[in-house]
Amino acid sequence: MNFRTLRHRTVQLSRAMPTILALLLSAGFAPAQATMSAGPLLLHQVKSIYVVPSSDDFAFLVKARLEKWDAIAITSKPEEADAILTCRTATTMLPAKVVVWRTVAEATLVDRRSQKPIWKTERATTFDTSGLAGEIVEQLTKDWKKSASQY
Repeated sequence: MNFRTLRHRTVQLSRAMPTILALLLSAGFAPAQATMSAGPLLLHQVKSIYVVPSSDDFAFLVKARLEKWDAIAITSKPEEADAILTCRTATTMLPAKVVVWRTVAEATLVDRRSQKPIWKTERATTFDTSGLAGEIVEQLTKDWKKSASQY
């Protein structure tokens, strides 16, 4: 291959380069735009929730109470949900004349796409974790309705 042929092919390639770059860039940005999110959803925009299973039965109790609420759908797969709800509990013994067990539960609702928190609450009880799950769901419904009324 001589110098003229090589130079001619280089010139042809340099003329086609802007077109090739435009095609590559437009093809690369289209899928990225579909997955990007501006930020977390507002609480009232959440229409479906996936409840992350936990080692204790507390997440199950919360899920059972959420299933009774008509405004939100509970999904069996995280990829089908708008938001992910995680519940963590910690039980400690309080020093007293009688043994008292205190359970603290924390529930966090996170936007599935942006991974940013939407809502969070913490409750404690010394008696009934079933009632504690009810309190958390009651707080979520109140905050959800309050968020919807603001818009």
